[in-house]
Amino acid sequence: MRPPDATPRLRRPGGHTLVVAVAVLAVVTALGVTTVLPRPTVAGGLGLVVVAVCLTALYQTTRSASFSPVSVTFWAFVTVWVGFAPLLQIRDRRLPWPDLPLDQYYVSAQVILLFAVLAYWAGNTRRLPAPRSNTSPRTRITIEKALAVTVTAAVLAVVCLPMTGGLAVRFGSRDDLQRAIAEAGLKSRQDLALLGLLSTFPAAVAAIALVLCLLCWRSRSYAGPRARWVLLGTTAVAVLLNVVYNNPLSANRFTAFGVLLAAGLAIVRFERQRWRTLFSLGMLTGLAVLYPLANLFRNERSRGDLRLGLDAYYTWDFDGFQQTVNAVYYARVHGHSWGHHLVSALLFWVPRSWWEGKAIPAGNAVAAGRGYSFQNLALPFWAETYLEFAFVGVVVLFFFYGRLARRLDRALSATPAGLGTALTVTFAAFQIGLLRGPLGAQIPFVGAAFAVLVVGVLALPDRGWRLTRPPPPVDHGPPTVAPTRTEEMAPHD
Repeated sequence: MRPPDATPRLRRPGGHTLVVAVAVLAVVTALGVTTVLPRPTVAGGLGLVVVAVCLTALYQTTRSASFSPVSVTFWAFVTVWVGFAPLLQIRDRRLPWPDLPLDQYYVSAQVILLFAVLAYWAGNTRRLPAPRSNTSPRTRITIEKALAVTVTAAVLAVVCLPMTGGLAVRFGSRDDLQRAIAEAGLKSRQDLALLGLLSTFPAAVAAIALVLCLLCWRSRSYAGPRARWVLLGTTAVAVLLNVVYNNPLSANRFTAFGVLLAAGLAIVRFERQRWRTLFSLGMLTGLAVLYPLANLFRNERSRGDLRLGLDAYYTWDFDGFQQTVNAVYYARVHGHSWGHHLVSALLFWVPRSWWEGKAIPAGNAVAAGRGYSFQNLALPFWAETYLEFAFVGVVVLFFFYGRLARRLDRALSATPAGLGTALTVTFAAFQIGLLRGPLGAQIPFVGAAFAVLVVGVLALPDRGWRLTRPPPPVDHGPPTVAPTRTEEMAPHD
């Protein structure tokens, strides 16, 4: 007789499947009637398919057995930024940047996006081995490590702030900060390595310090009242440093709101389904409404040009589709770059004085190829991948991107909080900037943050101060007894 399965059965959302299918169909139909039917195009039809795929995948991810912030942020961003917005732009023939139309590349741009999301979906739904429920001592996040990273961030702030314009300029505007940096001689067309070391790096260290502190609160790692007060003071310093470096007045919105999102994901567990649903809906609403409103913090010109409602989807905030079209055009004219921009982005810390052939961010190159006067533009990750590795590269890379997202999401459930938990929280929060691109502009902050996180967790000492309570012992169950030869040969019931 077969023994009963001791594994708890997961509640499957089968009763909701039909309702959600009808809801997705209703949304896609409504979008089709209002955006595609008035001026039918193949590109518009492909856009509807993208929206349908994204909404279906977002529902499945939201209703999965565990919270999956990396996957949720991916699907929510794609749904709004390059799912819904291009439907309006194609219908009205009104793209964000005025230039000569490239209608012949619209279908190619939509096909690249569609296969990217399908490949990501295939990799994201692939079965993976069950994650470990316990964290190894070396990768565990402790108060000692959080304290060391926070002290490092504070020292960097004391040293670097006077060299980058001082404290007051951080609460002005991005234009004021850039002006102060230029006056300090840290910004030139040839080499920005010193600027990254004095401005971007301290901001990244401050962000990781806050994530580590909040994960310690989440795991209740403090060993006693003294440790609790130490963690409280450390967290307060980390919050203050992020208010200085990563506020929406002087930092770009992907950094500022990424830090806020990372803080929320680090401290809140989202164990109940209602909270997961609210998080997904909040991501959709925030990207659709709050994302363009963030220009209020940028400068006086952005506040004067602010558009609300559907009119916001024709602005440069939603230029992902147009830049994908421009990337297709650039690849047809100049050929594929075969990793030159990607390698240059990953080696952002190498000064241009040492590497004369270092590429500029791919978004700048694509914008320059179209003759834009302002070239510091976005370039979606799938468009940059196509520019680098052609269509096959998009499919292969996004399949493994989906697998990476799934592994990170599964690592979130490890207890106590460890390096995997921190990597998941950080990647989920800053993923939107990477998806918007270009990588050459986004990786310096994100790459520095990941480097600090890995070094801070794996290399910093965490013993001797007795601030972090030891983890509870892991119950491995009764010892396994090897069966006898007779038992091996006996038939099973």
